[in-house]
Formats: sequence, structure tokens, C-alpha cells
Amino acid sequence: GQRVLILGGSGFVGPSLIRVLLSEGYGVTVLNRGIRPIPGTTQLIADRNHTSDMQLVGERVSAFDILIDLSCYNRAQATLAWRTFAHKCAQWIHLSSAAVYCSPPSIVPREYAPIGGAPIWGDYGRGKSEADQYLLSARGGPALVILRPPYLYGPGNDNDRETFVWSRALRKRPVLVPGDGQTPIQFLHTEDLARAVVRVIRTPPGARVVYNIAALEEVTLKDFVTRLGAICGMPDPAVVVGNSDSGFAPRQYFPFRDHPTRVDARTI
Repeated sequence: GQRVLILGGSGFVGPSLIRVLLSEGYGVTVLNRGIRPIPGTTQLIADRNHTSDMQLVGERVSAFDILIDLSCYNRAQATLAWRTFAHKCAQWIHLSSAAVYCSPPSIVPREYAPIGGAPIWGDYGRGKSEADQYLLSARGGPALVILRPPYLYGPGNDNDRETFVWSRALRKRPVLVPGDGQTPIQFLHTEDLARAVVRVIRTPPGARVVYNIAALEEVTLKDFVTRLGAICGMPDPAVVVGNSDSGFAPRQYFPFRDHPTRVDARTI
């Protein structure tokens, strides 16, 4: 089978992607700091932020068919990874984010919309944007696919989102929802992301391509809380706070920013 190198792999997205790749017969190597073993894979221990670590790994490993970068958050990380591995693989798949778009909240961005990160995302949106910009402008190298999902969810979510709501609903506690509760958001399950990655591997484009990738359904912040409450038998834990949040930013009392987070994903 084809050989895949994953940068990252031990966080939230990695386990479901690795499970799918192994089940499809790919040989999987992961590069991370080795904090936890990942069964079924070959593990390269390195800190992707350290030039010396990356040089050593780059000298030691032979070529891979596909590189999948799950743990790149800024231009420096993108640059070091590209310089280390771009000449060692035929295809590069980079996990970006809907947070790179800087369109007005009323616009659902297509792949060609301007990036730079909306102010609400701070350093995260800026850093992810700069990584994308570097990869799209880098000289030579493998075929490149950038995937931009909205909110990810699924087993082992290390962001306190579903668990935030359930921990309150199970104790019959209310969940405060910012604003009027009607801000739209969109999701992608990590299993669906994994399947999409396999599809990209099987039908690689010849050049550099960006795909928005999401479940097409949008939900409001209030609807998200109401649905999760229903799953664990709480009639409706959502309490909309309106303008009475007393100077607290929504992210201080709620698991999402009060900002439309969705992408136009009709092209995939």
C-alpha cells in the first residue's frame, strides 16, 4: 500500500484518520513529540518547531507517497515542514480551517474568498492564514490540497464543546447562549473528514487546490444546545442571554464564539 506520513496524529483528528487509513491498507508513519504511542503506526519522535529535530528526521527517512499535516498553526511551522519533506512526497494534504476567511459575517465564503483571519479568531486565524499563503506560493514541490472545515466534532474532542453542553444538561443546569442564539454554525465529523482525505488521496489533483469541506446543514447556537439537551433527556437547557452578558465575551461562558462559522462546501 501507499506510504503516508502524518504530522501530528495524537490529537483530536488524528486517531479517526489513522483508523480509516489503516483499514484502507495504507502504511502510516506519524511524526510528533511521542507523548503517547499510536498503535499500528511507525512513530518518528520530533518537535516540528525545532529545525535540528526536523533536519535529523529529514535525513533519516526515505520518501513517502503522501504527507498529511494535521498540526500546522503558523507560517514558521509550514515553512520548516515544507523544506524538510516537500522533496520526499508526491502529494501534500494540509488541514486548514474556516477561521482563515475574513469575509463579512453575512457572507458564506467560497474557496477563492480573501483570507487573513476574521478579527474574532485572533492569532489562530492569522497564523492558519499565513500557513496557507506560504504553501500556496511555495516553489515546486508535490501536488497540494488544502482542506478548510468549520467546527470539527466527534469522539475524543479535546475542545470542551459537546461535553460542555452535556455536562450541564445531565445535571439539569441551564446553558447560557450568547446574543439572540441565532448565529449560524456548521460542523464536520472527524470520521467524515477522514473519508474525505482518503478520497483526495485516491483522486489527487495535478496542482494546488483548496476545498471547503463541511456537512451542508447549518444550525444556530441555540439549536445546537437544544439538540444536545434532547439527547440526554433535558427538555431545553438553552437560555438566550440577549444583550445582558454584562461585559463577558461569549467564549468566556459558552463553547463557541458568537460569530457565523460556515463555508460554502458545494464544490467537493
